[in-house]
Amino acid sequence: MNLRQLVNSMGKSLRVLNIEDQERDVSLLTRHLTRAGYEVFSHRVEEEEQLRLALAGGEWDVILCDYSMPKFNALAALRVVKELSIEIPFIIISGTVGEIVAVEAMRAGAHDYLMKDNLLRLAATIERELMEVENRRARWKAEKQREQLLVQLESERRRLNNIVANVPGIVWEFRKDQTGEIQPGFVSSYVETMLGYSQEEWLSTPDFWLTIIHPEDRERMRVRWNKAFQDAQTRRSEFRWIARDGREIWVESHSAVIKVPEGKLIGLRGVTLDITERKATEAALRSAEERYRTIFENAVEGIFQATPDGRYVAANPAMARILGYESPEEFMAERVCFKEENYAVAGTRDVLKNILAEGGLVAGFECDVIKKDGSRITTIQNVRAIFDGRGQLMHYEGSIEDVSGRKTLESQFRQAQKLEAIGMLAGGIAHDFNNLLTVIGGYSDLALSKLLPEDPLRRHLTEISKAAERAAVLTRQLLAFSRKQVLQPKVLDLNVIVSDMEKLLRRLIGEDVRFSAVLTQKLGSVKADPGQIEQVIMNLAVNSRDAMPNGGILTIETANVYLDEEYARRHATVTPGHYVMLAVSDSGEGMDAATQARVFEPFFTTKEQGKGTGLGLSTVYGIVKQSGGSIWVYSELGRGTTFKVYLPRVDEVAEVEPRKEIKEAIRGSETILLAEDEEMVRQLAHEVLVAYGYKVLDAANGGAALLICERYEGTIDLLLTDVVMPEMSGPQLAERLRQIRPDMKVLFMSGYTDNAIVHQGVLDQNENFIQKPFPPVALAEKVFNVLSAT
Repeated sequence: MNLRQLVNSMGKSLRVLNIEDQERDVSLLTRHLTRAGYEVFSHRVEEEEQLRLALAGGEWDVILCDYSMPKFNALAALRVVKELSIEIPFIIISGTVGEIVAVEAMRAGAHDYLMKDNLLRLAATIERELMEVENRRARWKAEKQREQLLVQLESERRRLNNIVANVPGIVWEFRKDQTGEIQPGFVSSYVETMLGYSQEEWLSTPDFWLTIIHPEDRERMRVRWNKAFQDAQTRRSEFRWIARDGREIWVESHSAVIKVPEGKLIGLRGVTLDITERKATEAALRSAEERYRTIFENAVEGIFQATPDGRYVAANPAMARILGYESPEEFMAERVCFKEENYAVAGTRDVLKNILAEGGLVAGFECDVIKKDGSRITTIQNVRAIFDGRGQLMHYEGSIEDVSGRKTLESQFRQAQKLEAIGMLAGGIAHDFNNLLTVIGGYSDLALSKLLPEDPLRRHLTEISKAAERAAVLTRQLLAFSRKQVLQPKVLDLNVIVSDMEKLLRRLIGEDVRFSAVLTQKLGSVKADPGQIEQVIMNLAVNSRDAMPNGGILTIETANVYLDEEYARRHATVTPGHYVMLAVSDSGEGMDAATQARVFEPFFTTKEQGKGTGLGLSTVYGIVKQSGGSIWVYSELGRGTTFKVYLPRVDEVAEVEPRKEIKEAIRGSETILLAEDEEMVRQLAHEVLVAYGYKVLDAANGGAALLICERYEGTIDLLLTDVVMPEMSGPQLAERLRQIRPDMKVLFMSGYTDNAIVHQGVLDQNENFIQKPFPPVALAEKVFNVLSAT
């Protein structure tokens, strides 16, 4: 930068302080500078006080001073400038000064001197000195900046040291030496606090940190350490250190690479934190979560969380199972709005929400909900509203219990009580009515004995006598229903009774109905009145015949059965134990649920007027009950009907043989696909099969079974399916699955007897079949035998 540039940088002006007693000399200097192209602003002083005021009152670029003046001189002026510590070029200009004096002035601090008669160097001298001043100022500024930077660096160093000292973990650094070996470069003093080892121990051995790692984690960390120097990535690791006192300390280590500007990796630095307490807390949380998860997953009741707008956000397996889904995930994915999809009765959820809005809790709320397959079940729900700290509703949570089975039992109990009440009434009426019929019949016979054959009154009395006989039959049926007959029980073999009645039954049912008797060998004994049992068989056969106006198949079967606790829970008035079953099945029209509910009521009939009294099945019901047994009906429209009579098995010779348990030898490990639309039966079969070692895939219907079979990648060894299911029957399902898995075996089950199912054309004669109800041992044995067959 030359003088012109320097002046231009100051606005093309030069501020000159002249220490001079002659104004003409100031004008001379000014002309020289003006000719050089600069605008000069000058001020003249000639005394010390004036100089001090000028220096204090303004900023000057240069001082031009006459060496000697009457009242002042250059040496005195120099002392003032130095005293005020002003950095400004001081040039002496004089006409009389000699060389010795000039040297003295330079020593005193003047920057240069010029003779008044030779001012050609004036502009150049000023330019040089201004540049020198600027350079000195730049050097001073740089020095000041350097000093300030050193102060900042020292402050930063102290700050970083303070941070490292207060980090609740070990701060460390490793660097590669000239040979490429990795050497420890730094470790914070916290190594002594955390591990009990000194900084010197850490720094003296390159792999000291590795030698104190837990043996189970050491090799894993050695591999990660070597890899860190290869891929140059920031890493996070968890492992265990062994402290000096033997404590096992869980740590979390974070490392970052150190690189030189050209990108070469020269080391790692990081921090390692003690997370032992956190690990213990996490373990405790996992344990607690596992406990609650176990409760949640294994609860019998369905448990759920739902948003206020009706979306499920959590559900346990029981919730999915109750509503007919394979898993909670499927349930929550498909059932996105329970206001519209859950409740069978419109407005149910609105009622729930209103109750929750008032009290925040609903307990024991009974309502019907819709399952996946569209069927309805009755549930008990307990729900509460969950609010945040501001009182805003976050979600609903609660439980749901399927009480359909309990409701069925309650209905069965009510029906039993109803029949009991009707029976008491019918028994009282029959008893009194029999007395009246005795009088009517007796006097009719007496009158007839006194009349001549041609007497016109004889015909009338004969009709009265016949009517009395028919009425007596009705009263005997009422007495049978009301269980007020006089019985003569004997130990019986039902096979013998059925065999003895076969000819009679064939004549009774007619030629258009095919009769089949399937009698189990070694059938257990029962204790009952043989005449009454014959009446039971006769009435059931007649009822079946009437249900097949166009012909069909009538099947009578006997079997030894065990009705277990699960069966008893689902059938009111049944006591678990060994029974002998007598089943009468037909391939007729079948009955709907409403008809089945009233089928044993006296005088209830679906036949045309004049073709039935409605007392046949009532009589059967009464005889079975009076004999200590139970009777159940299984029927569907268009699929026929089966009546199953269970009479207690007796053995008067020896003690009743205890129920046979499955032996270990018949346990299995195969995979079974279970298709059953009745949830309680499906749950029972699932539990039995799993207990005996099998893996079970559940399906509530044929469509679900097909989906499972398509998605399941493993082998499915056996299909266990109900024969009668909605939308797709068991045989239809088996036929479709055999196309996918030809090696899979099939076992059918049904509440109808096997021979009734086969003869109605539902199953092929060679199909494997097990009849409901079955005890666990029977199911396990049957599955084992089917899987073992070649």
